[in-house]
Amino acid sequence: MSLKHLYIFRHGETEWNRIGRFQGQTGDEPLNTQGRLQAKALADQLQAKNIELIVSSPLKRAFETAEILAQKCGAPIISDKRLIEGNLGSVEGKTADEATEEELQIFERWQHLTPQNLDIGFVGGETKKQILSRAMAALHSLAKRPETNIAVATHSTVLRLIMASLGRFQHNIMQAKPFHFTLENGVLCFAEDENILLLSCCAPCSCAVIEKLAQEKRRFSVVFYNPNIRPVAEYEKRRAENERLCALYKVPFFSLAYDNERWCALTKGLEQEPERGKRCSICFEMRLQRVMTYALENGFDAVSSVLGVSRYKDLDQVNAAAEAAAFATKCPYQQIEGRKGGMQERRAELIRELALYSQTYCGCSYRKGV
Repeated sequence: MSLKHLYIFRHGETEWNRIGRFQGQTGDEPLNTQGRLQAKALADQLQAKNIELIVSSPLKRAFETAEILAQKCGAPIISDKRLIEGNLGSVEGKTADEATEEELQIFERWQHLTPQNLDIGFVGGETKKQILSRAMAALHSLAKRPETNIAVATHSTVLRLIMASLGRFQHNIMQAKPFHFTLENGVLCFAEDENILLLSCCAPCSCAVIEKLAQEKRRFSVVFYNPNIRPVAEYEKRRAENERLCALYKVPFFSLAYDNERWCALTKGLEQEPERGKRCSICFEMRLQRVMTYALENGFDAVSSVLGVSRYKDLDQVNAAAEAAAFATKCPYQQIEGRKGGMQERRAELIRELALYSQTYCGCSYRKGV
């Protein structure tokens, strides 16, 4: 099967969007004035992508966005009901102020993107797993199409779930902003054209990931923000080793303020928690929130980390903290593979080859007992 380029986007704004009303499937609103302007800007942005086909959800807000794009690029539109917004059941048509306590509790979990929340649904509506299943079926069906460059008009829930299935936690889906994916041999991937900020905890955990990203010529920088490391001499040793590693691969390196006092305040009372306990979740989320804020302030597209590379860490715990931080900051988080596919073996080789300093404890002084 040939390589496909998919440009997937959420529709432009509607009046229900503007006032914060849950639309779902029954709120079949057209675009408002702002939404039409957004759709025209989208068309300008995609004009150079040689769009040959537009596939759209049949709901008015998506189809109208697709029509404005079609006027610019001249591509035909086909409708696919599998790309429709999720059925939000009992909450459709309501604002948050009009929703019941039970609906608001469901909505709180609905917003989260970790796999543990895929079975959530509103009364009378679809689960997120059902929405994702039909949407992915729609995208994979495009592999049989003759066109190479395809635009896809859909909805925020659908797009968030597609991204989450690819390890991307992105809560802020802007209206009429295209996201570039590739589809080849049945595999949907993000196109690798983003500027990533990688949080490194130490050189040994980062080395194989940094090497792989550098070999792939990805746009990325490394940031060191680990206020959990004590004593200060140990912190400085690890920071310097990270900087040395980045210099070897010619990767930009940043170091944020130490801030150990804040870390101690946040973890106070959890001194006896074991590895992978509650203290780790607080620690991960604190560090990721700070790095995400820095990323947003400095023009990065997303944050990744190597916090789950070590076998001492619970990767699900790291990802849950990353999702919570992404939700709080609205900065996208992209998971990066650091364990499978020979990454652990290459990591061990690089530690030896580069004579990397390998610490004997995570960083938290409670574990070492100092």
